[in-house]
Amino acid sequence: MRFEVRTFVVGLAVSLLTGQLVGTASADVVVDNPVHYVALGDSRAAGPAWLSYAGGDGCGRSDAAYPAMIAGALHPESFAGVACSGATSAHVVSTPQTTFTPLPHRVPVQIDALRPYTTLVTLSIGGNDLNWAQLIGPCLQPVPQEDPRCRNDPAVLHAIDDRLGQLGPVLDGVLDAIAQRSPRAVVVLVGHGGYFDHQGCFPDSNLHGADAAFVQDFFVRFDSVLRDSAGRHGATFVDVAGPAVGHDACAPIAERWFTGSLTFGPTPFLHPTPLGSAAMARLVLDAIGR
Repeated sequence: MRFEVRTFVVGLAVSLLTGQLVGTASADVVVDNPVHYVALGDSRAAGPAWLSYAGGDGCGRSDAAYPAMIAGALHPESFAGVACSGATSAHVVSTPQTTFTPLPHRVPVQIDALRPYTTLVTLSIGGNDLNWAQLIGPCLQPVPQEDPRCRNDPAVLHAIDDRLGQLGPVLDGVLDAIAQRSPRAVVVLVGHGGYFDHQGCFPDSNLHGADAAFVQDFFVRFDSVLRDSAGRHGATFVDVAGPAVGHDACAPIAERWFTGSLTFGPTPFLHPTPLGSAAMARLVLDAIGR
């Protein structure tokens, strides 16, 4: 019964999004049948809820994560969802990850789930390599109307430039490793952003207007690094930030794809809501022509 209910919820969530993402172009990619699907990445792909961190391996994966919804729509021959909250690129390709449940738990390197016959790989990565929440931390205003002026802070500007400059080669290494393990696979690199609008709305998006625009530009640059790396490796990049406009942390709660500086319901702050995960699933499915 639990499987049947989960399958119904996943199917319903994806179906509800079908008509809401008009204008998303399908890429000219073909996923071989039968589908053998592996989902890699960080919490954006794990889709955590507060309770999903309890027990298991501490990665926080939930049935509402976008990979689970994609699997529910595709009915793959095999599916391995190994994305883990807090994962960096190193945890995907080379270094076991330690989580706490609350005791320490050793999570295997994620690409160990790949097989030569894998036909579809989705990947959400890079946010923890940048530690983006720390990077933009000086932009978050502690009280309404305060302007931290992080957009003019040399230390912030230098840190962003430095980390974005280092990210491209790291992503190249991840995509190379995936191709070596699963040369037949269609690889989909899912974009970042979507949390904040261009104005801010204290306290859910506690950014001053001018700094909010600066943060928007940061995510544009972040996505450019992801898109460029995908292009160098024949992977498909899926933009999330564009379709997410109007569904950020300033949107009505029932329309939010992401939480902002505050949490609500089961979703931790700065994470995709179940609606956001359903939207990302639809975007990926559109990108692979499914």
